[in-house]
Order: sequence, then structure tokens, then C-alpha cells
Amino acid sequence: MKKPKRLQPGDTIATISLSSGLGGDSNILWRYNQGKKQLTHLGFNVIELTHSLSGSDFIYSHPEARAQDLHDALLNPEIKGIISIIGGEDSYRIFEYLDLNIIKNNPKVFIGYSDSTSIHQMFQLAGVVSFYGTCVLVDFAENGGIFNFTRSCFEDVLMKEYSTYTYPWRTKWTSDVIPWDFENKEKQRVSYEDIGPIVLQGSGTIKGRMLGGCLEVLAMLRGTDLYPSRDLFKDGILLLETSEEYPAPEIVERELRTMGVMGNLSLLNGILVGKPQDNRYFKEYQTSIKKIMKEFNLERLPILYNCNFGHTEPKWTLPLGGYAQLDLNKKIITLLESPVS
Repeated sequence: MKKPKRLQPGDTIATISLSSGLGGDSNILWRYNQGKKQLTHLGFNVIELTHSLSGSDFIYSHPEARAQDLHDALLNPEIKGIISIIGGEDSYRIFEYLDLNIIKNNPKVFIGYSDSTSIHQMFQLAGVVSFYGTCVLVDFAENGGIFNFTRSCFEDVLMKEYSTYTYPWRTKWTSDVIPWDFENKEKQRVSYEDIGPIVLQGSGTIKGRMLGGCLEVLAMLRGTDLYPSRDLFKDGILLLETSEEYPAPEIVERELRTMGVMGNLSLLNGILVGKPQDNRYFKEYQTSIKKIMKEFNLERLPILYNCNFGHTEPKWTLPLGGYAQLDLNKKIITLLESPVS
């Protein structure tokens, strides 16, 4: 996998709308500007692309314009990184307009989560590492400032030099919803104690390259060229998290069972599962996951649950395509090489 270049203070970062255009809507623009301001506090020069703030209606109607924005960001030598403004539900519509060679020949940091899973798969197809992590409207625009945990992990993984990096575990978490109304801009979300990682099954230490993302988006991609190939599953560490739509445990079971029937689960070295939003189905998901693993005689497949990524904050920055180690006995996740060059 090709690695993008390490970010540095003073770099130009482009914000992009590859799915929803919410960030450009008049009632949300204040929050986008709040996120942009907090990004500049990290030392970046933050710019928008041609259609980044064109609004929901335009962005929905013009997937080709979204793809052009991504092309422009990759081809512009002044832009060093690209950050998703927000997720959505249809970023895979840009695929028919996208030139994978532009990604391949111009590797740059791209970071986002949720529906950005589709974009990450485009980077995977191009053979370029990308990053499952923050976005502008949720994380960088956090009322009261970006969480220290999120900022530190972002800076550690994308801006610092290291040979190995061990992820810290957050002690508090939140997914409280405060409506994105201007009058709420000073209100801060309530955080709760985090019980830490849970070993669902397996033991020992495994290694592999990370793949995956949002479970529902992966389900949307099945049957398309964007669904992860068997080569990606082979000896990989699968990241799985669920969205704000709170899929029922039965849905999670079906999706995992389909992965099993396709022969993909048996190819994996391990699975990391993110904390579900609002802790909804927290115990039920554990039961469902173990049930499906038993169906495929995979009771020893290492699975670590309640990880710090997905639709809760604060969160990690995780390299898809990055080489990592999972030590279940110590509950430690370590990058074995830097995902940036």
C-alpha cells in the first residue's frame, strides 16, 4: 500500500463534501465555520474546494461534482490533506466518475468515517492508505473545542514520526445529541465513564492490515466493485462499527453471517468492534457476534469489543491498509509501522 505524506503545521488542508452537503446549508454553516476555526488552531491552513459548501440539494444532485472536487484536491500540489465535512448515505455514487489512477499517483491523507467507508474503499482499490477517524462537523466542530483525546490521536498518527504507535484508551465517551442550532453553540455534551475494551473471544497476539468501517455501508457495497476483496480480508484485521440508525442485533447477525457464507470471516486474523452509538444494543451485539462466530466454527477468532472508533466520541485515527498488532491478553492495539511517509 502506498502511504501519504505526513502532515505538518502550516500545511493546507481541504474540506470536502463527498456524501451529504449538510455543511453548506445556511442553518449549519455556523457549525462548519466553528470546525474550520478549530482546525486552524492545529496549525493548518484550511480551504474549501469548489463544491464543498454548495449545500445538500446541489451535492445530492451532482455526484460528478463531488468526484471532481476529490480529483482537484489530489492534483493540487498545495493541498496536503483532505478531511470529510460529514458522512451521509450515498458517497458510492461518485465511483463511476472517479479516476482511481489520480488517487494512486497522488497519495494524500484522507480522513472520515461512517459513509466515508465507501471513499476508503476507493483508496483501497487504488492501493493507498486512508484514515478512519474524524470529520469536520462532528469532531472538529465539537462545542467547547475538539476533545483532547481525538486531537492527540490525530496528531500522533498523522503528524509525528514513530516506528510503532500504541493506541491509548479513552476513559470517558459521549454520543449525546445537541441539535446543531446556533443558540446551542456554547452547550457541551455530557460524557460518561467508559468501561474499556472487552475481549469477546480469542487470546494471544495477531497481526494484519486494517480494513472495513461502517457495517451498514459495507452491506450497501456488497455486489459492487467497492466491496473489500478477499485479498483484503486475508490475514486482515476487520474494523466494524454501526451507525446512528441503530441496526437491530438481527441485522448485525445477517450481515456477519453473509460475510461468513462468502468465506470472508475465516480469512481474517481478528476483528475490532467500535462502541455503538448511545450504547444501544451494547450487550445484544456481543451476543450476536459470538453467535455468528460459533456458526462458522470461529470461536477462537480474536475479537476486541468496545473500541474507540465509530459513532461515539472521542475517537482514534485508524489507518485502513495500515499494518497493526492486536494483543488480546494486554488489550493493546499497536501500529507496527507508520502509515504516513
